[in-house]
Amino acid sequence: MAEVIAIAPKTVPESLLNERTTPMDYAANCASSQQWHKPPLLSICIPAYHRPQGLAQAVRSVVAALPPESQNRVEIIITDDSATPAAVEDLLAGWSGRWYYQHNAQRLGMVANWNASVAKASGDFILLLHDDDYLLPQGIPTILEILTREGTAFDVFLFGVHLVDQHQRCLRRQIPRRQGWLSPAQALRQLLRHSSFVRFPALIWRRSLLEEVGYFDPAYGEATDLYQWLRFFARKGVYTVPRATAAYTIHDQALTMGMFHAQTLATLRQIFTAAADFKILSPAALRECQGDFFHQFILAGTWRFLRRRQWQRAQAVYQLFELPEVIALGRSRRWQGLRWLFGAWLWLLRQIS
Repeated sequence: MAEVIAIAPKTVPESLLNERTTPMDYAANCASSQQWHKPPLLSICIPAYHRPQGLAQAVRSVVAALPPESQNRVEIIITDDSATPAAVEDLLAGWSGRWYYQHNAQRLGMVANWNASVAKASGDFILLLHDDDYLLPQGIPTILEILTREGTAFDVFLFGVHLVDQHQRCLRRQIPRRQGWLSPAQALRQLLRHSSFVRFPALIWRRSLLEEVGYFDPAYGEATDLYQWLRFFARKGVYTVPRATAAYTIHDQALTMGMFHAQTLATLRQIFTAAADFKILSPAALRECQGDFFHQFILAGTWRFLRRRQWQRAQAVYQLFELPEVIALGRSRRWQGLRWLFGAWLWLLRQIS
């Protein structure tokens, strides 16, 4: 059983609000107020797990972004997989829109918690915000502006992000080059050539897409997000917006630090097989994309450990290039220079040690 606290705006009579209620009670409470007959434009879903400070920052970045008269356009949903419930009432004291908090008495796990969060969304569009990321001050106004203007024509939107460290220092910016729609073929080529083309808080999709393609599939493990974006892009393409709306945190505790191994590459091969089934890109184009993707993935993992002076772990990741399935893809012209540089660096470190 999950502990659920669901709060509607203060305009709802107090007699209809219980300290603890079920999701169905929550829907009824909201429906009792005239202003909630229309669903919000955007649901911001925050699947939390043992980061109380990060959760607080994520929630505050939403609450502080909108004046009270605009908060009914956004709802906040928190599903908490932590051992103990978070004190979210104080964080949301100034929020006049819908919000929903659920503490999972038994841990669901990463992907299941994502699905639990988005399943409770009632907005036209969904943004999944992890509890180690946060929205920039103009993030929500920018998103609402674009969704209001373009939301009737497009279903998937990709914004820019600031990549920050755990001290909120901006390391670099990742922002789409142009504003406009990428067809499914164009979107898949970008997604499957660049291992970090999509950062989680930068992507927003129409809620009804989950009914078309399904929820996040746990069978794809740490690459389940890539598989989900593949299914979205193959059907709808993506509308890119060259404006940063969120901060994406890179830190030592990130779950992605543990994904640079052979099993992940095997999962990625399954995703490329699924991409082939859509018959949108030619086999030659897919092979080129896969070669670039695998090279970038291995080099990115190698760099993360080199930067932290974890030489043996960096070497272990770099050796993924020796796997037969990676060798079969051939060299990536795009990444060949950096691969040579990292190889020389690691060779020199071995000689010194």
